[in-house]
Amino acid sequence: MKKGVLYTFGASIILIICFIAFVLPSSLSRAAEQQEALVFGKYNGRKISYEYGSDFTNFLSQYAEAFRNNGQEINQSNQFSLYSYAFNATVQKYAQEYALKTAGYEVPQESINRTIKNYFSDENGKFSKKAYLQADASYIQQLTDSIRDSLYTGRYFDDYYGTSSTFGGYKLFGLKSSEAESAFLDNFGQELRAFKMATFSTREYPVEEQEKYGKANSQKFVKYDLSVITVETKDIADKVTSRISKGQITFEDAIAEYSDKNYSDSEGKLSNNSQYQIENLLEDKDELSKITGLAVDEISPAVQTTIGYSIFKCDGASTQPDFTADETLSDVLNYITTYEATIVEDYYSDIAKSFTKEAKQSDMETAALNYENAVITDLEAFPLNYGSVSLFGIMDTTPTGLSSADTNEDFLKKAFSLKLNEYSEPIVLNGDIAVLQYTAAGVKETSEEEENSSYSILISQIDETSSQSVLFQDPKLENDFIAVYIDNFFSSSF
Repeated sequence: MKKGVLYTFGASIILIICFIAFVLPSSLSRAAEQQEALVFGKYNGRKISYEYGSDFTNFLSQYAEAFRNNGQEINQSNQFSLYSYAFNATVQKYAQEYALKTAGYEVPQESINRTIKNYFSDENGKFSKKAYLQADASYIQQLTDSIRDSLYTGRYFDDYYGTSSTFGGYKLFGLKSSEAESAFLDNFGQELRAFKMATFSTREYPVEEQEKYGKANSQKFVKYDLSVITVETKDIADKVTSRISKGQITFEDAIAEYSDKNYSDSEGKLSNNSQYQIENLLEDKDELSKITGLAVDEISPAVQTTIGYSIFKCDGASTQPDFTADETLSDVLNYITTYEATIVEDYYSDIAKSFTKEAKQSDMETAALNYENAVITDLEAFPLNYGSVSLFGIMDTTPTGLSSADTNEDFLKKAFSLKLNEYSEPIVLNGDIAVLQYTAAGVKETSEEEENSSYSILISQIDETSSQSVLFQDPKLENDFIAVYIDNFFSSSF
């Protein structure tokens, strides 16, 4: 029997030995105590099971052998990774087989014959019919099944992600690209731009501005002394209202018996009781007057709130806001930053515009001396690359204030619309206000490694990674891996 035969037979023996050797001691696994196979999940109804001869177990054996070949001892610290790899590989295999079956694909016998010849060769590397005829029939069948299985799922992989095989100078299967597309990718991200950036933090919105807004909108910050009952449905709310009106139960007792207390403390007192907070509880804002217009001890009808239905009771007179008090100003600032953040942004945008006017007469550093809130940052040259796609040059977003700038469409549009040395309009960046000055142009320096790289290969790798992520969101997948693993491969003392 020739080298190819011995190698394949040996590989089969290794897989069997790996499976036997890899079964965990009973002290580490409760799986050993079970008679039935462990089922980690299903794909389109096919079980992903831990039992001899299953696809999952075969993958597990292969990964275990790979770990050992790399000099890694298999123990509790890495066994989770092994099982996880095997599970993921089985899911992918089943998904591929489902797609191929749905498409009606079958492996041609000619392809199997062509591949099987590689396992029976003479000393010159040519196919040996003698070696083939001397091989055990069961081995031939096992080899044929293995090759068919490999070619079957291989067709899926090649169709989606391409192959190194070529014909007439063109790659077979997978991703194709035109010369125009290749030229576009080669030129993409070549233009680089460097900037100076002035950033104005919005986190210290002046107290006098808070007071000014509060006085102009004082009704929003009136506080009401209310208790509230909140229930799940209108039917329950109407029942509670009826019982209270008939004197069958007090409002206080109804709180204890019925209320979910979503908006109140344990005694039923409304927690967030400023007028704007009450208004934001209501599904229909027009019903606000039914609550704010209550007289002391008066009870409102049931109104729909964001969680169920609520009944309010007025416990005392409302309190007008005192805009000299820290608590009231804190309430004003909370409202502005939560519901009207553009007020703060507009305030600092006006400051940024004034700064820009001064910077044009000198420079950013000089103008910043007159603005305590201004921080100047030099941005290294970067390309227009939304989301920092790894195929091309990326923007350094580590400097303070630049996190997520590469996904800020307004920031990128304004930055790459500027002429050299021109200043941008104010830009909202991570809640702060920024102004850019385009200071220098550049061209990407391409390394020899990048020049020799193939975009089709890189894109294919990205496609493969993305498809795996999508696969594990597939509704055909029942993924119980973590729960089953924890339940069966940790001791009961954990």
